[in-house]
Amino acid sequence: MAKLASRINDLLFHLLMIALLLLLAWLSGRYAQQWDWTRHASNSLNPISIDILERIPGPVEVTAYTPENTSLHDRIRRFVARYQAVKSDINLRFIDPLRQPDEARRQGISLSGELLLRYNDREERIQQLSEERFSNALLRLGHSSEHWVAGLSGHGERDLLGKANHDWGDFGTALRDKGYQIVGLDLATSPTPPDNTALLVIASPLRPLLPGEVDRLETYLNKGGNLLMLSDPDNPVAAELIRTLTGIEQLRGTIVDANVHELGIDNPAVALVPRYPDHPATRQFSLLSLFPQAAALVKPNESPWQMTPLLQTLDRSWNETGPLTGEIERNPLKGEEPGPLVIGYALTRLQADNEQRILVIGDSDFLANSFLDNAGNKDLGLALIRWLTGDDRMIGIPATAADDRELHLSKTAIAIIALGSLILLPLLLLLTGILLVWRRNRA
Repeated sequence: MAKLASRINDLLFHLLMIALLLLLAWLSGRYAQQWDWTRHASNSLNPISIDILERIPGPVEVTAYTPENTSLHDRIRRFVARYQAVKSDINLRFIDPLRQPDEARRQGISLSGELLLRYNDREERIQQLSEERFSNALLRLGHSSEHWVAGLSGHGERDLLGKANHDWGDFGTALRDKGYQIVGLDLATSPTPPDNTALLVIASPLRPLLPGEVDRLETYLNKGGNLLMLSDPDNPVAAELIRTLTGIEQLRGTIVDANVHELGIDNPAVALVPRYPDHPATRQFSLLSLFPQAAALVKPNESPWQMTPLLQTLDRSWNETGPLTGEIERNPLKGEEPGPLVIGYALTRLQADNEQRILVIGDSDFLANSFLDNAGNKDLGLALIRWLTGDDRMIGIPATAADDRELHLSKTAIAIIALGSLILLPLLLLLTGILLVWRRNRA
């Protein structure tokens, strides 16, 4: 009778255990709940990121360009899952750039693991996987206000909406995809740029501006307007306008760069810029950029502006004043300066309690339709426009220090653990089994 009762108890115990497991399985499928027990919640989103997600209505599409069956593939999936836990309509898909090279080329993908985020016909790309960069991309996508970018016209400038090879139409389209409004501006008929103009672009004018137009430009700057000015070699009109408004001088000749030959580029008049200073305009940009037919710039000794060299060539470059044919060598007697040479300066000053920003670049070809897709030119242009219009004022999310991922033990603790797992624990299990058998035999 006692044995029957014992068997019934064992049967009930196993039935209850099975029922409990089935109940847990049902609950796990119906309710999703997780806990982050790491010391600094390193596997959870920062509250700032959660707030950004809560302010973005509608689905967000995330496309990851990475080969299949790689550790990076799984890392991206786990990373995005943290955002999906807060916002369920974030959709993630993977594209293998090796199997679909045309799709990756069409999107301008240059790095494995690059992410493309889409929201309301806008796009943002990130090349380094971090919460700060991902959340800032979402913040820019969810920005509701539109920045107006006005392109000066009427003097032979590059057209932000033009289709010719030398125009900037493709770059203008990229700006529109980012939410910018592109408009033309003729200072001969408009007294000043519209009040909602976030940036005025003067892309290498070929004919001089009228004195009244220059006065209107100076009025725009005195009111704190932001400005992007570009010139080219052998363009005295643009060079003189830059000198008048900023004091920056343009050196004679065209920059030649011997370094590009190592990249398979036969044209020596293409300047290579692989590194950038720790400046807000280029802080999150790391791609190399190419500047065809660029001019070197020199800042004045004194200026009311704070001037930062933003784009610089490497050594083995100089401003060639002679023909760009045959054997080319630097001639110091002709004023040909050795590299590094400055192609672009970033200018800032406080104006009416706001930071006014100007960017002067000695090349307007690098954003032209013919050269926009070279290296990282388009991404650099977008980063510069973002800084000029104030879109660089992004949130800072410090990387969480997960100092509890490593276990440091003393030699004594290691010896105790080894002794317990190899000798004491098996001995305890053996004694427990002997005790159970002895009790069952007595029953």
